[in-house]
Amino acid sequence: MKTIALYGLQMLVGLVALAAGYAKLTGMDFIAVPFAMIGLGTTFLVVAGAIEIVAGLCLLFPRSGVVGAVLLATVMVGTMGASLGHVISHRGGDQFTVSQTYRTAAHADTIRPVVLKKSQGWDI
Repeated sequence: MKTIALYGLQMLVGLVALAAGYAKLTGMDFIAVPFAMIGLGTTFLVVAGAIEIVAGLCLLFPRSGVVGAVLLATVMVGTMGASLGHVISHRGGDQFTVSQTYRTAAHADTIRPVVLKKSQGWDI
């Protein structure tokens, strides 16, 4: 019974990874906009999405679950490292904090940052 539950959980994580990979490959707004705001381009999204889809497919089958888990962990660590590296590398005296975003009525698909204050160190 315990083995069946673990395989079921593994398959559920695989389906979530497939959905996340599909969202990245198609450039859905809720995934693409945060990456664009920190300066990671579409190439990063395509590579991460492709690896997530392969990882999700591996997680759907019990024998290849370890490979899928390693691929998924690699994507997570890589995304976290790219995000933190980008934030740390752009910390300067003239750096401003983006506190919120808004959509204009004329350009509903364009997100424009609102700069509210000058940054004073780590204000992530």
